[in-house]
Amino acid sequence: NGGQYNITVDGDGLKSNNDDDTDLGYILIQDGDFDINSGDDGIQAETDILITGGNFTIVSGGGSSASLGSDDSAKGIKAGSMVSIDQNPVFEINSADDGIHSNGSIGIHGGVFSIASGDDGIHSDVALLIDGGDITVTKSYEGIESADITINDGNIHIKASDDGLNVAGGVDGSGMGGGFSTGNYYLFINGGTIVIDADGDGVDVNGSIQMTAGNVIVNGPSQSMNGAFDYDRTFYMGGGFMVAVGVSRMAQTASSISIQNSVLVNFNSGQTADQMINVQTTDGSEVFSFIPSKSYQSVAFSSPDLKTGITYDLYLGGSSTGEATDGLILNGTYTSGTKSNSFTISNSVTTVN
Repeated sequence: NGGQYNITVDGDGLKSNNDDDTDLGYILIQDGDFDINSGDDGIQAETDILITGGNFTIVSGGGSSASLGSDDSAKGIKAGSMVSIDQNPVFEINSADDGIHSNGSIGIHGGVFSIASGDDGIHSDVALLIDGGDITVTKSYEGIESADITINDGNIHIKASDDGLNVAGGVDGSGMGGGFSTGNYYLFINGGTIVIDADGDGVDVNGSIQMTAGNVIVNGPSQSMNGAFDYDRTFYMGGGFMVAVGVSRMAQTASSISIQNSVLVNFNSGQTADQMINVQTTDGSEVFSFIPSKSYQSVAFSSPDLKTGITYDLYLGGSSTGEATDGLILNGTYTSGTKSNSFTISNSVTTVN
């Protein structure tokens, strides 16, 4: 319920286990200051971990740059069944293994997170729910991973050397040489802001995506064989705003079943980073401006401002008086660069080459 804890150990920092009774082996933290430096897991419970307050600094396994053996576990927070985080705890996690991990489910309902991981930033085998919070994954192999992910709210920033959001079945291990097969898995985005910088797929779903609200910004891969979006079944776009840049070979945008219009533009040659992309109607009404942080050959976008039957112009370069947040400008006066193309929205998905 409170107190100050400074823990330096070769094994687990806080540990609760019970091999005989599956109802036991849980950890509940409601407040306190925790400074944990552990050789193995920082906080580990056989069943559930529930955290509703406190300040946590966790370094596990030597941190995100350390090397682990195949049988080692050095996760920041690890539960056998469930991790539940609520209200406003503050976490700074630097882990050789997953930052936050559950063999079952994870529910995040608030809090501030800064996670540097040698594997996944946040991983659950079964289901992951994010209802709020300020989540920054500064380093990871895969940023956030689960068989099913639902994001209702929150401010999420992800840096990943492979996939940013990965929705796939199977147990943890993808960052350590494992893998997943195509299946019927789901990503639901119902709100919040998600900003991804990924060297692999920005959003990789072995199944379907449904987006109804929120903002998604993806600076995806610059190399072939990956895409800003990579899904196997459908991507239903019902609302919200999305812009994603990446390579053209694997480029995808929303599916034709969507009720909100989306556009995929493939360029004949690579475009440079830090050069503004602007989309506006032919009479100069701006939809958005975006400054990608990486070079790219394709840009996919969807906005409630894209109307059927209207013709739009796409410009490269130029400037805007608006303030960029994560490279995105929604309100500003645009000074024209070079007009790249014009397109007319006639269906829910428009492809421009």
